[in-house]
Amino acid sequence: MTQQSITDQVSGTTVPGRLRAVLAEVSATGIDGLTEVELLEVVALLEMTKGAAAAAQARATARFVEERDARVAEMAAAEEISRREASLRRRATRSEVALARRCSPGQADRHVGAARALVHELPGTMAALTAGEISEWRATIVVRETVCLSPERRREADRRLAGGLRDLGDRALAAAAHRACVDLDQESVVERRRRAAASRHVSVRPAPDGMAWLSILGPLIDVVGAHVALRAAEQARHVATGDPEADAAAADDERGSGAWMTDTALELLSGRAPGQPQPVEIGLVMREGVLLPGERSGASAGAGGADDEVEVPGHGALAGDLAREHVLRLLDEGDDRDGETALWLRRLWTTPDGRDIVAVDSRQRLFAGRLRRLIELRDATCRVPWCDAPVRQVDHVRPVARGGETSASNGMGVCQRHNLDKEAPGWRAEVISTGLDPGGGPHEVRLTTPAGEVRCLAPPLLGLGRAERRPVVEQPSALEARLLALLDAA
Repeated sequence: MTQQSITDQVSGTTVPGRLRAVLAEVSATGIDGLTEVELLEVVALLEMTKGAAAAAQARATARFVEERDARVAEMAAAEEISRREASLRRRATRSEVALARRCSPGQADRHVGAARALVHELPGTMAALTAGEISEWRATIVVRETVCLSPERRREADRRLAGGLRDLGDRALAAAAHRACVDLDQESVVERRRRAAASRHVSVRPAPDGMAWLSILGPLIDVVGAHVALRAAEQARHVATGDPEADAAAADDERGSGAWMTDTALELLSGRAPGQPQPVEIGLVMREGVLLPGERSGASAGAGGADDEVEVPGHGALAGDLAREHVLRLLDEGDDRDGETALWLRRLWTTPDGRDIVAVDSRQRLFAGRLRRLIELRDATCRVPWCDAPVRQVDHVRPVARGGETSASNGMGVCQRHNLDKEAPGWRAEVISTGLDPGGGPHEVRLTTPAGEVRCLAPPLLGLGRAERRPVVEQPSALEARLLALLDAA
């Protein structure tokens, strides 16, 4: 019996059935007993398999989107739906691709664009990807660099790149594709640069060890100019100015060039002088034992204990030592500046195991103020799976028009894209667990789309990746008693 007949017998002859069988076989592949040559051959064959799978995925993506868009266009032409609803349906279609690919909607938009380009405008690149000769990333490079060309010129660029598509490095391939674009249509390249300038932005993302990246996407000349100016200022600090105090301070500064440039850039961007507190709120979610570990006993009495858990909502974990240093620095700055630094304590009520937040000090019952802050703390980022976008809107899961209440249990933090998507035809959201139901469990929303459904679970208050905690019943510590008295009196 052949492998194909076994596959057909087990899973049927449908394409999804055969792909499930292939997935099961790849997942069950063992490598014990293979020689070094065979191990490398397995690595190479699996890399080719990934490329071929990406090509099939691109064809399926393009067909799905085109058929759905064509149906929406027919409905709009027949005036069965408005232009606004047609736009909403097309955007929701891309969000369905995001759920299928387990990525954010922004990534799905790029996947859809790449799939359509590979299927219709880049036959040579698509053939190499289908044969497993290149990776999905290398195909994406060609798509990205030739996006400004017309379909006819894009096919010509694809033909010119065929010779180096399989052998050039990633940077060399991108450079070759760019040269082809300049040679074929300089005006489109110039216009692309002009449009790119409109997409300039600033972003922040967490980095290891309690650090973060602040990224500025801007015109090349301006960004390079800013970096050169900053480097020149750093080098100038080593030149004597003739001012004894300034020269002595520069000599005592032990920061390296990178640290000095970073500190200076952040001070300039935030509009504050060294030592001046930032006029913004940065939430640190922690247990009371983290702030003053001496008030606790057992494993949490020192740094790194079981209770030494701190979370910066939406950005990630922070070590307890760093959180304490940050709070002490704020207090010191407040003392130096006549107590101008504001340090707030706010009670958060959680489930007994500390996983889920269920309430916060609040007197409001709208998705504003402290109630909104509660949901932002609970959800951290957009609740739809695989979307890491920050919470931009807090909306009712069950709409007010259908009797939905304005409460934490009926609220969900989402990005703007998903807040619009869930209003599209065929999309529906429903609260499955409020987070306060008997038996426990986090706040959960079931999101139904035309193609299926996904679970939207609220993340743990202190983030995933920590050890599971069991409820502990104990008497309030002296610190707890003081904090409760202070908060009750506020």
